[in-house]
Amino acid sequence: MSRSYSGNTGTSRNGSRRRSKNPPRRQGGLLKAVLPLVLVVSVLLGIGVAGVYGYRWVVTNFNFSSEQSDYPGPGTGEVLFEVHKGDTGTKIAQNMVKADVIASTKPFIALFANSPEAQKIAPGTYRLKKQMSSDQALQALLSPDSRAGKRVTIPEGMRASDIYARLAKQTGIPVEDFVAAGKDYRALGVPENPAHSAEGYLFPSTYDIEPGMSAKDILTMMVAKNESVRKELNISPEKWHEALTIASIVEKEARDPEDYPKVTRVIENRLAGAGAANGVPMKLQLDSTVAYANNIKNISTTPKQRALDSPYNTYRYDGLPVGPIGNPGVETLKAYQNPADGKWLFWVTVNTDTGLTKFAETAAEHEKNVQEWRNWAANKRK
Repeated sequence: MSRSYSGNTGTSRNGSRRRSKNPPRRQGGLLKAVLPLVLVVSVLLGIGVAGVYGYRWVVTNFNFSSEQSDYPGPGTGEVLFEVHKGDTGTKIAQNMVKADVIASTKPFIALFANSPEAQKIAPGTYRLKKQMSSDQALQALLSPDSRAGKRVTIPEGMRASDIYARLAKQTGIPVEDFVAAGKDYRALGVPENPAHSAEGYLFPSTYDIEPGMSAKDILTMMVAKNESVRKELNISPEKWHEALTIASIVEKEARDPEDYPKVTRVIENRLAGAGAANGVPMKLQLDSTVAYANNIKNISTTPKQRALDSPYNTYRYDGLPVGPIGNPGVETLKAYQNPADGKWLFWVTVNTDTGLTKFAETAAEHEKNVQEWRNWAANKRK
């Protein structure tokens, strides 16, 4: 093969030819070195599925350097791989190389950049394999089946005791561990409060419980979410306990979200003695708070239960109960911020099948609504 030399050639003093010190370069070497890079850049400028398949064609038809190599897959064994909050595609790729999940970063980064779904990869622990192809690794991170932890959903309004039972059942952690962690509420991040309790501060949501998390870790995560919601709603720390208390009552007393702002207004009107109360604050007299005090599920209460001496008994004591009676969600907290306009002092659910609730400004009007409920209940028993 003929060679071409870069640099100058010349004649030495004795007339012999001298060769440049620059190393020889094969013809076409520059093209071969640059072409793969050009192709990859071109693919990365593509969008969606076409970009992904274009990338796969490139890595199949060109021999990249070892830095760009990819395992053929499907991989072997098992690796617990963690995606941290804020991890970029590049950071995920780097960590997977360290764990020997993928061979190098570039193929994965290219796929990540061309996959809109990749933005949905959530922080957490995943069960992957060693020496996977970049494509298989990405698909595994996008699959809920790869999550190593447990996913637990806590509904709005649930009491702490019921939350502990659900978490124990889903995670296998003894319920006693959750009860103990809940009692040490300050260690969870709950502020000091009149109820001396974590009740109300365990925010209802869906949580991914990672392997190795303790009961304290899980409850701390829920309290942190609660604090995050407080900041998002821009409710001051000084008002937060009151907000959680009122919102927790609304969760129990109103079935229809459209009634949340109305029930909130009734609570505030009673506390302030508004409307027909003529400036004299009224007891709230809420069966939901009495039920909580008696640790029963049924909202309807008996005279004996309503006589219980408890700071949660709003038949016996003025004002709000000492603390939340459950763990409220966003919608009831928004109702606390924006109660409906009205002078109502009473409400009653006149049809417990549909949840139809009627509001009244006066005791006489309320009595008519109560009678409507009695009639409905009587027909229901026939």
